[in-house]
Amino acid sequence: MASDPRVSKPRLPKAYTDEQLIFLRSHISGFETRTRGHVRGDAKKFALDRANEFLVRFGMPEDLQGIDEAEPRFREQIYNWYKNTVGRARRKLEGRTRSKKPAEKVSGSPGHNSLTWSPNLETPATVSYAAQNDIAAQTASSSSQQRQQSQQHVPPPPPTGHIQFSFQTNVSVPSAATLALNASPNALRDAFFTRGIEITTLSSLIQSYVLSHPSPTPLNPIIDALFAAVTSSLNAPTASRTASNHDTIITILRRFTEACGYFPATLVHAGVSGPVAGPRALQMAIRKSSVWYPVLAPASGTTMSDEMERIAADRQKRKDYIQWAQIHGAALELGLLSFRGDYAGTAESLSELMARDAVWEADEVEWVAGIFILQSLIRTGSLARKHEYEQLLSTYEGRWKEIKDEARQALVTEVLLSAQQDLAHMDEGRVQ
Repeated sequence: MASDPRVSKPRLPKAYTDEQLIFLRSHISGFETRTRGHVRGDAKKFALDRANEFLVRFGMPEDLQGIDEAEPRFREQIYNWYKNTVGRARRKLEGRTRSKKPAEKVSGSPGHNSLTWSPNLETPATVSYAAQNDIAAQTASSSSQQRQQSQQHVPPPPPTGHIQFSFQTNVSVPSAATLALNASPNALRDAFFTRGIEITTLSSLIQSYVLSHPSPTPLNPIIDALFAAVTSSLNAPTASRTASNHDTIITILRRFTEACGYFPATLVHAGVSGPVAGPRALQMAIRKSSVWYPVLAPASGTTMSDEMERIAADRQKRKDYIQWAQIHGAALELGLLSFRGDYAGTAESLSELMARDAVWEADEVEWVAGIFILQSLIRTGSLARKHEYEQLLSTYEGRWKEIKDEARQALVTEVLLSAQQDLAHMDEGRVQ
């Protein structure tokens, strides 16, 4: 019997020339971006527009000339090509394989039997019907005893108004000694947002990790774990969180600051020792993350998979850049960017330079980051600078209209409205 035509079907018509393929592939990133947007059908409309542009530029392919409804079929063919190409690249990046369709599965006829059995498979044990009844009775009895014991010894967890994450809240918290022995980046990340872990335990966990990984800047992995904790918290389902993104970041930074208060003088980061070593490490990370540069594509010789990887890396870099700006603003409000022994106005200069310059840059991701910093400057600023902040906020409002990404535009909308309220509170004396 002939093979399945879906398997042997070529990915592209043979009539396409190299020039035509270059044209189609040059728009893959645009199609892929729209598949992640919020407008239903936007990706398909983009593909159909490219098909129309193809027809104007190259004309109808030879294999479709002279057949009924050639143009609609060609447009649908272009859309399917973009959809399948992006889908294959995503599955490859995520390490997944396309699930087989029912028609591709093995049929009952001998001619289609392509199953291969592994010689290492063990023969399943055969259990008689009477034995099955005995096993079921024993299992039910054991389950009943376990339920009775759990009801006697484990009281139901009390209700809480704290932020709920994806972890279980009624599990026992490991001891400080156990945590110290299992210090790892993942354990540090979880400890930052797990309320059941005491601050002293969190500090001991950080110190244990630093002692086992000595370097001139030993707190860098701790800052990475803090960033990962913020990411995990902000990515938690909205229904499970009762605090805003800003308040969530503030809570995690406060836990970090309180844990730093237990640092001994022997803990040194970049020449700064003791409790201020933590804020110093955070300040260095924020300064480093305040500079934006996109993921550049190689000049030539790239495959489609390479281009998809670049697009995914660039998207993740933009998300991280905005999240660092949120951490920057929260740290500024908590006073973590200025501490004794630092140059006067260092933190304020860094924040103000970023807020003032970002709005004039070409990439919209810098506008989003800049508005977060500006809002924190307004919250920590003085009434004497209100007019100055109003002018800068008005400039950001103009940029808001130019933002193309809907998710970023919605994010900026929320921050703009909140910043306007903060400016109004200045007159009431609430922002000093």
